[in-house]
Amino acid sequence: AKPDIHPIFSGNPTQVWRYEGEVLKGPPNALVSHPESYLGPTFQMEPGTKLRVFFDNLIGEPSIIHWHGLHVPEAADGHPRFAINNGQTYQYDFQVMDRAGTYWYHPHPHGRTGSQVYRGLAGLFLIHDEEEAGLDLPSGDRDLSLVIQDRIFDDENQLLYSTTDRMSQMVGMLGEQILVNGLPDYSIDVDRKSYRLRLLNGSNARIYKLAWEDGTPMTVIGTDGGLLEAPIQRDRVTLAPAQRIELWVDFSIHDPGTTLRMVNL
Repeated sequence: AKPDIHPIFSGNPTQVWRYEGEVLKGPPNALVSHPESYLGPTFQMEPGTKLRVFFDNLIGEPSIIHWHGLHVPEAADGHPRFAINNGQTYQYDFQVMDRAGTYWYHPHPHGRTGSQVYRGLAGLFLIHDEEEAGLDLPSGDRDLSLVIQDRIFDDENQLLYSTTDRMSQMVGMLGEQILVNGLPDYSIDVDRKSYRLRLLNGSNARIYKLAWEDGTPMTVIGTDGGLLEAPIQRDRVTLAPAQRIELWVDFSIHDPGTTLRMVNL
């Protein structure tokens, strides 16, 4: 975890905190970086993998990492009492025990979790297993992760974080600008094929009620605990902070050149 700058808007780059990492031993694709975003690299794991992570804290205040949704030993769970000071290193050792699904990691120090996540410290942890492989789900470039966050910026494109007003103390920090994968007005070109969309609400407090603007039903195939027994259809899906949901989307039903917008109701 280290300070950095990242261009989010035109003009001044934004000062952020971010996770950076490299694979010291094992498959090179076990860690996928995202230079286009301030978000941390994505872990790509399989059940049974033995994982050792060296967490170096360089942000100037105590921090520790929590592996959100994973079954790990107590010493690897990121309890605030394990927080390390600036310049120190914490070693995690655990075996990946969970089924295929979308998990994530973020800071967890006492009293500072909200502000550290807000500054940019977060990343995805994806698990793939044989059960998933047997379902012939969209993969590769057709397996897309979308991290949704709300933020407030000043006139110099710098993040503003405060919980001193009464409303923020009661309900948490709410932002005015919605970012997806660290970018405003996020869009991506897709083929007229089926896709897997992994949605994470990485916001501090905001709850989203998401739907396709044209009313197309959403096909839900997974939640926090992994893949569902069978797909279900919903007009909209609700995501509270830290929750994940997975959608199967068939873009072939739309004409070429169509713009499909996901909106917050």
